[in-house]
Amino acid sequence: MHIDKEYPFSKSPQSYWLASTPVTKYPALMEDVKVDVAIIGGGITGISCAYELVQEGLKVAILESDRISQGTTGHTTAKITSQHGLIYNKIKNQISEEFAKQYADANEYALSFIRKTVKELEIECNLTTESAYVFTQQDEYIQEINNEIATASNLGLSASFVNQLPFSLPIKAAIRFDNQAQFHPRKYLLKLAQECINKGVQIYEQSRVVDIIEGSPYILTTGQGKK
Repeated sequence: MHIDKEYPFSKSPQSYWLASTPVTKYPALMEDVKVDVAIIGGGITGISCAYELVQEGLKVAILESDRISQGTTGHTTAKITSQHGLIYNKIKNQISEEFAKQYADANEYALSFIRKTVKELEIECNLTTESAYVFTQQDEYIQEINNEIATASNLGLSASFVNQLPFSLPIKAAIRFDNQAQFHPRKYLLKLAQECINKGVQIYEQSRVVDIIEGSPYILTTGQGKK
């Protein structure tokens, strides 16, 4: 992955995604505002939702307690996958195959959404197509791997059995999901946030929501006392 010399690493440990991108400086909420949708949290979920909603003609605001894309998203593994451990067989057995299918479709949609958005907005975020693996080094878990492959394949996912990884590590078995991805999440989200601003989304940082009153409309109050 390319390392930007413009953003040198600090001497103390820090997330690469944060160290290699500029700090955002969106204003805090300093006056009462009225919107159709208020989103609490400016990570990948919040910013993606804002981007989708504003394109439907809704007036949207994001309320972030710290800085956008700096919490979980700023410290992520940066993988974009439909594979999250051995999850599909578990969902099928504990809930239903229909629910497992819905979960698979949602994850596949997220993958396609990010790819489509990167292309449409010409976002330079080091997006690459990769394979994702879950492996075991113990014989007792081989059957679980096989069960997951069978379930995932039946759900329409590109899952296959392999007995070696693309790097030197001895394993007994692994499930491989093809056509997965990885990217620089901060580069992606900072551009997406700017696109949200361009479309009319209001982004407020340092604006922690401390109270929510349910009703029509909902009233959200920040630590500054603004709503």
